[in-house]
Amino acid sequence: MPRSPAHSLSRPFITVAVANFLYFLNFAFFFLMPVWVLEHGGGEETAGRVVGVGGIAGLVALPFIGWFLDRFGRRRFMISGALVAALCSLAFLRVETIGPELYALRVVQGISFTCAFTGAQTLAVLFAPIERRGAAIGWFGISTILTHAISPAIGEEIVRRWGFDAMFVVGAVLSFAGFALACTLPRPPSLVGGNDFDDVDPNLVRRAVGTASLAMVCYGFGFGAAQTFVPVMMERFHLGRVGAFFTVWSVAAVATRVVLGSASDRLGRRAVIVPAMVTMSIAVALLAFVRSLPGILAAAVVFGLAQGLLYPTMNALVADWSSARNIGRTQSLFSGSYSLGIASCSFFFGSIAEHHGYAAMFLLTLGITLVGLTIFILGPSEDARTAVAGS
Repeated sequence: MPRSPAHSLSRPFITVAVANFLYFLNFAFFFLMPVWVLEHGGGEETAGRVVGVGGIAGLVALPFIGWFLDRFGRRRFMISGALVAALCSLAFLRVETIGPELYALRVVQGISFTCAFTGAQTLAVLFAPIERRGAAIGWFGISTILTHAISPAIGEEIVRRWGFDAMFVVGAVLSFAGFALACTLPRPPSLVGGNDFDDVDPNLVRRAVGTASLAMVCYGFGFGAAQTFVPVMMERFHLGRVGAFFTVWSVAAVATRVVLGSASDRLGRRAVIVPAMVTMSIAVALLAFVRSLPGILAAAVVFGLAQGLLYPTMNALVADWSSARNIGRTQSLFSGSYSLGIASCSFFFGSIAEHHGYAAMFLLTLGITLVGLTIFILGPSEDARTAVAGS
């Protein structure tokens, strides 16, 4: 019986995934930040801005982070990002009102997240076995998605029993643990199997990576709409515990990666990405109309099915087009594109939800995801890369 992809992963790869899991347990606690804003007198527009400012700060820093990753090493950024994130969580103990101090702290938190996650994601690509890259990146992604299932539910229970300050302290401890584990990582190898042949048209490479990144900006809007505004919507309409949505979403995503994680290695990246994009658009459409807990959970299942395949497969596609010289920059561009969509939706779409309703906001988001699908379909196919490599 052939071994599963998980059994062929190296110890450093697993260490990266576990450290990322610990850090993200802390990060995913802040999915409840919109609820904190509501409790402190803010509305949908303010909640969106508080969430979005962290993502925008990380995006502003991202071009510099990508360059520094290739120049000074990925391990250092993962370590430093996890450490600063832990300190930020403790600093939230001092924040009592919605004001400059809150926004400044979210800026630092956003930059630390970008450093930690981009470093970890790049290390995962470098430590992944080339013949199972798509599956390995999917397994790495499980370390993130599991936190979406665990943290909001645990965080919500902590808040109900002891308040937000207790949640911030627990999050800091988890991030410190991720920092300590990341310190044990060895120096990563160079990218294997990347786009290092001399006769590849650089314009084709740029177009392929650019197309994938633009598509992920659009689908970042879909993720951001769900992540930021479903918790607020559930609170507004008294639809039940927020953690239930994230738990169902995450379980569906993890199950999808376990069962179908190697599909793109066998069938090709586009054969998996396009159906995943269509599925995420369907999930956004559902959120425009459902206003009951069963409906919300049904949308969560569809979201999980889509995200379980879309993000890791697109990440693997970008890695396929990358070289050892630019892997940090291409990974930064890819993750930054998705984060741009998430942050933009969070920052600007709260006012749409507050003044025009959730249906209008989610339908606009649906249109943006369909634009992303069109952009990707019109981009370079894998056959173009194979033809160049074999010429």
